Amino acid sequence: MDLVVLALTFLLQHPDLAIAGAKSLTRPGAVDVNSIQVSFADLTRGILHCYHRTARYQIADVLEKPWSRQNQYGAENSALVTIRYVGVTNTPYTMNVAILSKGNLIRTAVISDTARVPYSKRCQLENWSGPR
Repeated sequence: MDLVVLALTFLLQHPDLAIAGAKSLTRPGAVDVNSIQVSFADLTRGILHCYHRTARYQIADVLEKPWSRQNQYGAENSALVTIRYVGVTNTPYTMNVAILSKGNLIRTAVISDTARVPYSKRCQLENWSGPR
């Protein structure tokens, strides 16, 4: 899960890169194997699998940047994303998740989830955490 924490920290510190990356998913690009950069899709896939281990990721979009309720969590920066995924029965679901940062710490908060199976409240990202 450390990769997800680092990715969240990077993308929240560079929101323009995250949004540009999300918009340019259909454009071909060069890959620099010497630098490890996590894409918006990898980030949101990691968040999804933290909450729903067996879910199959479809797509994600940024709904709001910064998230209007970030002050409730004491966050300095945030984004609200929607993640579309498929469950084990191939039923489509949607999850809205706030991604929050404060200094080097990050956390997520599930705002809504249409799945019938409750999301895991034991996801490491439910609490403020940072790189080790």
